[in-house]
Amino acid sequence: MVAYFRTRRQVWPAAGLLVGVILIGFDLVVAAPPYVSQYAVRNDFRLAYAAATVGIQSGYGHLYDLAAQKLAIEALGAGFNPQPFISPPPLAWLATPLLVLPFQAALVIWTALLLAALAWTWFLLAPAGRITKPAHLALLLGVFPVAFGVMVGQPGAWVAAAVATAWWLTRHDRPVWAGVALSLIVLKPQLALLVPLCLLVSGHARTFGAWLVATLFIGLVALALLGPEGLARYRDVLAQTQTPAWDITRRYSISGPLGLGPILTVTQVAVVALALLAAWRRRRGGPELPMAAGIVGSLLATPYLGFQDFLMLIVAGWLVLRAGATTWQVALLVVGYALLQLSQVVLSIPILLAEAALLVSLAWPSAETPGAFRTSGAKRALPTR
Repeated sequence: MVAYFRTRRQVWPAAGLLVGVILIGFDLVVAAPPYVSQYAVRNDFRLAYAAATVGIQSGYGHLYDLAAQKLAIEALGAGFNPQPFISPPPLAWLATPLLVLPFQAALVIWTALLLAALAWTWFLLAPAGRITKPAHLALLLGVFPVAFGVMVGQPGAWVAAAVATAWWLTRHDRPVWAGVALSLIVLKPQLALLVPLCLLVSGHARTFGAWLVATLFIGLVALALLGPEGLARYRDVLAQTQTPAWDITRRYSISGPLGLGPILTVTQVAVVALALLAAWRRRRGGPELPMAAGIVGSLLATPYLGFQDFLMLIVAGWLVLRAGATTWQVALLVVGYALLQLSQVVLSIPILLAEAALLVSLAWPSAETPGAFRTSGAKRALPTR
């Protein structure tokens, strides 16, 4: 049976392309229209744009001043819902050049940049092939969490592009630049925080070192701009995420079923240990599987996650395919993709179980011949680090 499916190499990409196109059509015809009329007022970019406005007009010490944020959001126009900006300062920095434009125009540019980041990620990581490559693009854009993330302006696409760029640079013997690119995960760190650590334990020390230096530099600049008062405000804002009002941010994370108590802490430690074990086991190979383990481990360990953040599971899947997925892993990726599309129906537990199964598969020694589902363009030889 396995041999039968493997021989149908043209059928499956064509089926994938068809499914992706159907899903894109569904998103455009069914899912998008309810958001069109509220595209601007509900878009999360309004938070970064308002925070950037506060930083420029009032100084970065007031970046997390909730009253100043509220005034800046309300100044955008009627119907804009004020919410706290809790992202790290670099996201506000990224939005700052767009302040030269009215919000509506800046939002269009932001959306175009998110789509460009997704396209860049796909271009670098997706499996090659005349039908296969377009099929993966359609599947990427069609799956609802990814489409929704673009509709509401979430920065996950930037993190995906940073990880993909770091992988490409590592494969082309540019470990230092790979670490610099990886530092952009600071825009939404919970999506890939374990990736640098997994690269370190798998032998990519130079990439980890460059990431650490770049991240420390970003952190020092942020601290200098915030100052003691601004840092205290940031701590106060982050403390709000512990209240019931922020339960929605835990809906698809492990803290949803486990809560925020000691059981969560023990589970997080176990997830991190398993991700690092998976990376260590793959230390004689390329960076693909350690990076995939870092992504899956990050998503499983974080207590705060929206379903739009499952975009990173697509990135992890592409990395696994490039390394040469086993039959079991391919089946798991297919099931996982279906779960992502149905995420608002199945909710968190089946997806969490699929993530855990994928992470275990990365750490478990496989008896199957490696490379059973290897994509073209993946190299076995480890580049100079």
